[in-house]
Amino acid sequence: MLLSKKGIREIVKKHYLKAILIVAALLALSLLFNTSIKSLIVIAVFIVIGTFSTFYFNYVRVPIHFETVKLGTILCAVAYGFYPALIVGLVSTFFGKVLIGRIDERLPISMIGITLVAVFAALFSSANIATLGVVLVLCYNIYIFLMALLLHGNMAWVLSYEGSNFLFNLLWFTRIAPFLLPAIQ
Repeated sequence: MLLSKKGIREIVKKHYLKAILIVAALLALSLLFNTSIKSLIVIAVFIVIGTFSTFYFNYVRVPIHFETVKLGTILCAVAYGFYPALIVGLVSTFFGKVLIGRIDERLPISMIGITLVAVFAALFSSANIATLGVVLVLCYNIYIFLMALLLHGNMAWVLSYEGSNFLFNLLWFTRIAPFLLPAIQ
């Protein structure tokens, strides 16, 4: 759908106050945390993408786990440090679970796992991003796999679910993260 000049004016009229508030909030946060607006935008984008990356679960229930939470968490840890990574990981994990209606006994397990990912990504931030990402994702997947089995999860489902998640993240970290990291730093 192409917008006319009149249509664009209507959109601007309708949303200009929201845009001004967002810009003011970004400036205030930037001054408050002594950080760049670029980093705040990147963090917000990773939170939104991470939150919505599992939205497909609302429509399809298959043992395939595609998500971008760990990518955003690890990239933010390397680029900006532990606290931004922790915020990205915890907020996108929590709201992602809310969006798909999975607030259950596994949520705290996921929150602990993503916290550990943020800690170790920040500690080893000087490592090669592909290696760091793959190792941390593998550790996370093993942790979640073991916790799911302890909670009497279906082994075939969990293996497929965590295995597919590792493969997706392997692609993220070997093909995309090396190019994305310099762009966000």
